[in-house]
Amino acid sequence: MNSTKERIFKAAISTFSKSGFYKSTMDEIAESANVAKGTLYYHFKSKNEILEFLIDEGLKVLKNEVSEKIDKLNNAVEKLRTVIFIQSDFLYKYGDFITVLLSQIWGNNKVQDKFREKLYDYLKIIEDIIKEGISEKLIVECDEKIVSSVFFGMISSILVLKLRNKENFDPGYIADNILKYTLNGIQYVK
Repeated sequence: MNSTKERIFKAAISTFSKSGFYKSTMDEIAESANVAKGTLYYHFKSKNEILEFLIDEGLKVLKNEVSEKIDKLNNAVEKLRTVIFIQSDFLYKYGDFITVLLSQIWGNNKVQDKFREKLYDYLKIIEDIIKEGISEKLIVECDEKIVSSVFFGMISSILVLKLRNKENFDPGYIADNILKYTLNGIQYVK
């Protein structure tokens, strides 16, 4: 992504997160990105096109980073920890991205359907790791689709709260605790 598009990416995420997609204007995005309105329109024809770019690019960057790192690992548990670490770190760096993403996957129009499909592509990575863990006998038989969504949801929820409350952030601590509670449960065993 070139530097102008990156500035627009960051400015649009921030603007959509603060004002909401429907209330945000192209003028606000251009001003926040410190680019002329003509430059913004050179790269994007509409606010909808910017939103699609944000979701596509954000999930592509996340997916590529996860895929690159997990390919080098030996077992499903290591891969899950890496996914949690990377997703946590990514969402912390681009805190407003998760607000925009989560606000846009609800609803029943075609654009939201497209965003959900992009998210499902990412969740498929986690689902495949769960399947691998089952075959390695590291994870019990389960519904991989539900569990992959649970991981995504837990990570996203934790980050939204940490960012809103301006709490300290340690992706390793988050990864270790999510794995501990999902793999061992929270029920006290007598």
